[in-house]
Amino acid sequence: MHPLPRWIPASGVNEAWGGMKTKSKPAAATAAPSAPAAGLKRINLAGIATKSAVAKTAKAYPILPDADGQVATLVEGILEKSEQLEAIEGALEIEKAELIAIAKPFYFAHHAGQMAVASSIEARSGDKTVRVGFSNSYRGTSDDSAIVRAVGEEGARFFKQSFELKIKGDLIPEAAVEELIGELQELFSRHHAGAALSAKAVFKPNKDFHTARHTLFTPEQNLEIDKIVPVGASVKTKLGRGGEE
Repeated sequence: MHPLPRWIPASGVNEAWGGMKTKSKPAAATAAPSAPAAGLKRINLAGIATKSAVAKTAKAYPILPDADGQVATLVEGILEKSEQLEAIEGALEIEKAELIAIAKPFYFAHHAGQMAVASSIEARSGDKTVRVGFSNSYRGTSDDSAIVRAVGEEGARFFKQSFELKIKGDLIPEAAVEELIGELQELFSRHHAGAALSAKAVFKPNKDFHTARHTLFTPEQNLEIDKIVPVGASVKTKLGRGGEE
């Protein structure tokens, strides 16, 4: 079993090198620089609008009638089972995290210096088996200097800044939508980045429909409409002070 390279962090940088054509050597012989000589390329996203936090206010909700106590029985059952389920799920997540923490050192040590890296490792108890998977998916960080310190300048070339830009079409003046989209497509094509643009179009009611539907349509009609455009609905069990969401 190969020793775990000292300068590779637990984030799995060694796995990122798995796609290289030439065989790489365990990085223990390469010392990480004490300070970054050159940081990763940062893309200036200044000026892009960000959402600001909106203070929540107390809300009043209509109460569902309960003439025969059926609603109360269901509420009790839902809350009780939700608490039990949350307790089980919480315990399960803790045990999974503990197993992953045990498996990671073995995963990196076992595959040190190898080009063929298994996607999972098995953990067993007698004839019972679970698999701990390590996918080629990484949580990002905004601290590029920390990456360079950890992996060195050679390793840093495998990292680049990733970002997504979202456009809320509802906020674009209707008369300007097609022209703006056309200019956006032309701009990306000019920079040979047309494939980076993607769109998903759906038909949905405007903001006034949710209230107006109750005066425009009968309950039966609303049920039929709901089969086509379902209204968002959920059962919430976690409420704040005073029953607020």
